[in-house]
Amino acid sequence: MKAGKIIGRLLLGFVLISIGFAIGKEVTRARMLSHTDTAPITAGGRDKVVVYYMHATFRCVTCNLVESMGAELIRTEFAEAVKSGKLEWREVNFQQNEQLAARYKVGGNTIVVARFKDGKEVAHRRLDRVMELANRRDEYMSYVRGGVSEMLEGTR
Repeated sequence: MKAGKIIGRLLLGFVLISIGFAIGKEVTRARMLSHTDTAPITAGGRDKVVVYYMHATFRCVTCNLVESMGAELIRTEFAEAVKSGKLEWREVNFQQNEQLAARYKVGGNTIVVARFKDGKEVAHRRLDRVMELANRRDEYMSYVRGGVSEMLEGTR
């Protein structure tokens, strides 16, 4: 009889934990849907550079680090370009924005820097090494800085 109670309690604990995980997963999915950038791929008729941080629905510690360092770099080192409207940072869930993911052939976390002229894309560059360089801050910053600078300068 005692073994039956123990098994019953273990099963109940398993069910409650499973329900907790399912609720957590659904809450995270709903939160991500509410923050997804599904804006069309245009610059609204303007000349500008858009830096897309392309991420999956589930983000690990490294994914969050890549995002925070990229946003920090844009906010601090390119503050004038952001203020003038020449540069924009966008976070995009590539699993939910299939149009953008297909356009840039994205299947994993990356940064894409796109240059627009008269609202139409004229060039882009994928910075696929961002995950690899995430734990080497100086190399990461130099890599992303270079990609953004060349698009702002129109050298690519």
